[in-house]
Amino acid sequence: MKHTILFSLLLISTILFAKNITTQFEVRGNCEMCKEKIEETLDIRGISYANWNTETKMLTVRFNDKKVSLDDIHKMISNVGYSTEKIPANSKSQAQLKKCCQPKEPAKKCSTSKKGCCSK
Repeated sequence: MKHTILFSLLLISTILFAKNITTQFEVRGNCEMCKEKIEETLDIRGISYANWNTETKMLTVRFNDKKVSLDDIHKMISNVGYSTEKIPANSKSQAQLKKCCQPKEPAKKCSTSKKGCCSK
C-alpha cells in the first residue's frame, strides 16, 4: 500500500512539473511539400503541436520539455534536410529532397581559413 501511494505521488508530481513550452523559430523550406515533411517529422510523443508557415518560414511548436528538448527538435529538422536558425541542414538528407524543396541559394563553401571570409 505504501508503495502504491508513493508511486502515485511520484507520478502526479512528474506530471505537474513537466512544462509544455511553445516557441517559434525559422526553418528554411520552400513549399507545401516542405511543410508536410517538417510537420510529419515532428509528429512524435512529446510534441503536441507543430505548424510551419510557408510564407514566413516560421515554425511554431509546442512540446513537453521532459520528453523532448528544443535542441532535439532542431536536430530532427536538420536530419530530414532543412536548416534551422541553430543547425544547418544535413547535406545528405538535403540532397535527397525534391527539387522544389532544395535551397534556392547553395551553401557557401569556404576555401580559406581567413576569419570572416564566408560571411559575405
